Amino acid sequence: MEAGTEEESVIKETEILASPPLSFGTLLQSRREEAGLSILELARKTGLTRNTIHNIEQGLTTPSPQTLKLLAAIKALRLTELHRNREESNDAWGCTAQYNPMEMTRTMVAMLNGPGGQVEQTYWYLDPQSASDFHALCNSEQYITAFRSKLPIDKLAERIVKLSKGVGIDVDGLGCGDGKTEIALMQRLADSMPPPPDLQLYLLDISHVLLAEAYRAALDSLAPRRIPVFAIHGSFYDIAKNPPLYMHPTSIPRMRVFFMMGNTIGNILNEPAFFRDLAACAQPGDLAVLDCQTARAPADQPEQIRQVDPPIKARRPPDAYAKFLSGPLRRHCEGLRSIRLRTELSTLCPVPGSYAIENWADVETEDEPERHFLVWQIKRYDLTRLSECLLSMGWNTVQTWKYGPENQAAVLLLQKQ
Repeated sequence: MEAGTEEESVIKETEILASPPLSFGTLLQSRREEAGLSILELARKTGLTRNTIHNIEQGLTTPSPQTLKLLAAIKALRLTELHRNREESNDAWGCTAQYNPMEMTRTMVAMLNGPGGQVEQTYWYLDPQSASDFHALCNSEQYITAFRSKLPIDKLAERIVKLSKGVGIDVDGLGCGDGKTEIALMQRLADSMPPPPDLQLYLLDISHVLLAEAYRAALDSLAPRRIPVFAIHGSFYDIAKNPPLYMHPTSIPRMRVFFMMGNTIGNILNEPAFFRDLAACAQPGDLAVLDCQTARAPADQPEQIRQVDPPIKARRPPDAYAKFLSGPLRRHCEGLRSIRLRTELSTLCPVPGSYAIENWADVETEDEPERHFLVWQIKRYDLTRLSECLLSMGWNTVQTWKYGPENQAAVLLLQKQ
């Protein structure tokens, strides 16, 4: 039997979901076998489990929209683009195959009851109370006035639309938090495009609490404009394992925007490696947007930094951050007696010209000697050297906007080479 044409192989998502499970399962099995893929091989390529694929093929379950996108990303299956039906809602909630909050929480608790050392920073958001404390910080009047209200969203959206050259735009909110900045960008993008705007928003966060907040807000704000919203539990470190966050349709040109705000880059342990891996996922012309804090003094002059950078000069984090930084320790350290927070300077950073503000917790418990945990770090950058580093990783800085108090923050718009 001759293989079908590409047009025949294009399947609308709404048609799949409306048809009996067996029909798509039979098609999937046929395409998989034609591609010479075993169930195990397909599972590895998509990040799905073998049981999931087996159950779909046997008609025991109907694939979710998220599962359909994972399967559609495998070109050998010839499912190409799962067209969305703009007459129906396509919103979806799911999680990456690697997302295991129970295991991550166990790891964090074991670490906090161990000998000390650096704690994986993203784990701090797993605790619902910590996520709530972080949300309160980001929505404080001081933070909104100093940073959120000053973001150059209008200028950023205008430039993104020009660079898209009329194709549809998919935005990935990486570590989206409460999603307010992502929603603002989508609204401005929609304002700059002919109706209906050809936009999709993917919200990714490790915190259930924050992602739920972002998803609800995005649906309320974007549904009237018929902009699909997808909420995905997971870590931005696992993008390469999740094709819906980076794959382009084979039949319809689109542009991807990797959107990482809230100074998230300053929390990443190895920024060059992260953006190298992100570039491997991106297509030429795709964009990345990040914001960061700028260096208050040259990184090779630590004594000057200690004199002019407020948290390092104070040698302790601001009082507003104490509850968030100490929260998981207070809730999970056994036999806790006291926690003392302190701030240190580190110039041992992967990006040339940058330095880190490290927040340490000195913990005393009933039966253990004092232990020391690095719970949080924020990096500051020399913008020229940051752009040079990102260029070596495959990202060209298209434009930079400074903003915030004394222009000590910046938004960088990057394009994949």
